[in-house]
Amino acid sequence: MNTFEKTGVFKDKRFQKIAPRKATIQEVRLVHDSAYIKNVASICQSGGGHLDSDTFACSKSYEVALLAVGGVLKGCELILSKVIADAFALVRPPGHHAGPSGPTFPPSSTGFCIFNNVAIAAKYLIKRHNLDKVAIIDIDAHHGNGTQRIFNTASNVLYISLHQDGRTLYPGTGFLGDIGEGAGKGFKVNIPLPPSSNDEIYLKAVNEIVIPVTTQFKPEFIIVSAGFDAHYADPIANMAMSSLGYLQEFQMIMDIASKVCDGRLLAVLEGGYNLEALSKTVAAVTMEMAKVPFELKDSQCRSPQQVKNEVDKTLHEVKNILSNFWSF
Repeated sequence: MNTFEKTGVFKDKRFQKIAPRKATIQEVRLVHDSAYIKNVASICQSGGGHLDSDTFACSKSYEVALLAVGGVLKGCELILSKVIADAFALVRPPGHHAGPSGPTFPPSSTGFCIFNNVAIAAKYLIKRHNLDKVAIIDIDAHHGNGTQRIFNTASNVLYISLHQDGRTLYPGTGFLGDIGEGAGKGFKVNIPLPPSSNDEIYLKAVNEIVIPVTTQFKPEFIIVSAGFDAHYADPIANMAMSSLGYLQEFQMIMDIASKVCDGRLLAVLEGGYNLEALSKTVAAVTMEMAKVPFELKDSQCRSPQQVKNEVDKTLHEVKNILSNFWSF
């Protein structure tokens, strides 16, 4: 928000700052068990504490988590009613590791997440607004194991995740063969990338897999789990994306939305733990969505040839595994 203030963008008529609403318990229950919701509320009402091994909550976390969900749902409502063309929900806590009862095994923690904001939004669009198909594109460095578990058997929610290989990073999920179960088989697309994957690699994966699959799925709404921890400066992950690469990635996703769902696109903040990289990248992406000029500068990394070779093999395997469901 400080970065936005410094740019003066809030004075631009192409850009709207919208306050979130608080989600109702019924809305959160579209995804999460009542017992889990009550447990989060109880811990926060008693002053806070650990929800699990690495997810801490303070006395205000429950209220803020409801505002995060509500902000995302309000974005959905305003886009559907054409009050705004698209939106970026600047919310925390993040959500994509949270399953119906919180932790999704593996692992036994929710990775800083409380309620799964994007999953609730997808269910809300389908259950409350009668949409037939929603796509979730997850670009966080970590696999969204909670989101995949929630929709693993669903064919009306396409989940695509580009993430650091689970053999090298929490939560240790999201492998090539994880393509969903039952009716959801083929509608879960995991693209595990090796450490040191750079802009060129990510954009290649988007071009070769994300674009053709999402275009063929023809969603009525696209939600982006927008994690920025694949940036080379992030202290938690080991990827080599730049802010410029993220901007290009978003431009490609925006182009998909314009072609298949009348531009209906909602980005939701997930991870990202280098404050400088996070703030300037989020600002650049949001201003691109609002068609507001923004000068973005960043260094770009090279990936070793060995990494490029491994990625080529991975993309080939993803296409082969999904060839019965999609054309490439």
